[in-house]
This record gives sequence, structure tokens and C-alpha cells, in this order.
Amino acid sequence: MPILTTQFNDLVKNALVLWREGFEGVPKVARQLYDVNDNPWQTSEHSQIDPPGFSRRKGEGSAYVIGSPRQAYSLTLTKSRIGLRDSVTWEMRKYDKYRQIDKKMRGLGESSASRIELDLTHLFTFGLQGGSYENMDGETVNTVTGDAVQIFSDNHTITGSSTKVDNYIGTSAFNRGSLESAERLFRNMVNMQDVKVVPQPDTIITSDEPALSNIVKEFLKSTGAPDTAERSTNVYKGKYKHIELPFLATDANGGPSSTGRYYWMLADLKKKDAIVEYSEMPTFVSPSPGGNGEDFDTDDWKFKSSASYAYGILDYKWIVGAAATSV
Repeated sequence: MPILTTQFNDLVKNALVLWREGFEGVPKVARQLYDVNDNPWQTSEHSQIDPPGFSRRKGEGSAYVIGSPRQAYSLTLTKSRIGLRDSVTWEMRKYDKYRQIDKKMRGLGESSASRIELDLTHLFTFGLQGGSYENMDGETVNTVTGDAVQIFSDNHTITGSSTKVDNYIGTSAFNRGSLESAERLFRNMVNMQDVKVVPQPDTIITSDEPALSNIVKEFLKSTGAPDTAERSTNVYKGKYKHIELPFLATDANGGPSSTGRYYWMLADLKKKDAIVEYSEMPTFVSPSPGGNGEDFDTDDWKFKSSASYAYGILDYKWIVGAAATSV
């Protein structure tokens, strides 16, 4: 049966359900790497202050030593907006094209969720390649942390010393030796006062490339030690979680790319310092009867999906990465 004007409200209600199903159907994997917050302002500033360090010895009757916290990194986030529009045509309504209408409404939900997932992932993809990239809209996206150095680098700076801090292990393929190298970089992390900090990495992050992700699964689940002939106890069994980012090995337009297939990272998600802020949560807007319900020139009923957010990484000491080119 044709969809009549009297059925307009029912179509709109169902469209929202379909949009929500489309949005929820896209796995929200990358957001696990971020602290997610609401923030109504277009621009927000984030700043770190390192604690004063170790307590000092206090002699009998003597005054306490006054602690000296140190200013650390700062980060400014500026929100931008995404959106996509689609229409239900007169022909779709007249000739019972329910399947096409279904796909369009779900597609709007998928479009918002997928773009957010792509953006949040590409910060890491391109952060393993350089200090910026050009996204699908032709915008330059900086992939640097609060010290203005690319996210993964052996040349990070601290404010209280000339010491350089390293969270990048080059193109090392994932194996026991490179994993131990990543763990060692965590052991060498220091704060702004050049004092050792103690992150506790708990997660291995990869693309969804089967050759890599299956090696990681074997590594974390096998009974015997991986990469050894003796097959002694596997000390890595259950030590780490494993997250697969489906958009890690994609180009700026979201197409599959051989670059990034074998990238991997080790992270302490309890101390993650990646931030995403929304001033407009993903939103579905539908026409209203008697208002903007029908376009006068085309007879289309128009629907749209939008969101406004900003994202970035303030500090790097919670994550180590490798731009591996093979397994």
C-alpha cells in the first residue's frame, strides 16, 4: 500500500528506530581508547600539572619541604560537525519501496557512527606515520600530543629536563621480543620532573588483519610459551586484553589500505589520555507534519543525521606503538 500523508507520523517514528539500529550496529571500538565527555563549548582547553614527586625526609622540629608541582602539557580542542542527509521520495512512498526506505534510515545512523569511529581510529593510524594528515573533507588533522610531537615518537619532550622520552618501537613486527621492547619503554617513562612513572599496560591493540590478530590471540591464549621451542609456561596468557580496530588499516577516505595492516600498540587504558568531547551527541532529525515535512519542489520527505565533537591526545605515556610492515 502507498504511504499516505496520514501515515507520516508512523513513518517518522519508525525511521528513528531504524536510524538507531543503524547507529548501534556499528561497533564502537575506537572509543574504548578515549575518555568520552559532554562539553557544550566550541573550544576547550586541557592542561596537566605533574605532582611534586617523592615526599622528603622531615627531621624533628623542622619544617616540611614545600612541594613543587610542574606545569606539564596543554591541549586545545576545537569541535567540528559532521552530517549527512537523505530523502524519502514520492515514488518510494507511492510504490511501497519499504526496503529502500529501511536502508536509507539505517544508512544515516551507520554514517554518523562510522565517521566517528574512523576519526577516532585515524588519530592512531596517522600518528604512526607523521604529525598530520588530510582527512576526506580536505582538512588538516594534527596527530600530535601536548608537546607538539607526533603521537608515536622517540623524541618526546618534558618541561623539566632535556630528557627525551620514547613511545615508538619503529617497524618491529609483533612477537615476543618486540612486545618486551614495548614493555621496556613503559618502564622508562618519566614525568615532567624526570622522575620515573609506572604505567601498567593492559591492552594490545591491532588492526583486524587476520595474520596479525590471530598471532596475538595465539600469543595470549596458548598454554605453552610462544616463539620458543621449549614450550615452557606462557607468561603472557591472560596478561593483556586485545582490541581490534577495524578502521586502523584504512586510508583517509575509509578505504582498505595495506599501510597499517600490521600496526600494533600496547596501552595502559586505565591511564589513557585521549579525549573526545561532544557538543552535539549523534542526532537524527526528521521532518514534521505541517512544517518542513515535504519539500515543495521535489515532494521529498527529508531526514538527516549529525554530530559535533572534538578529539585529541594530551599525553603519550599510556601508549607505545609500532608501524610494523609485516608479521
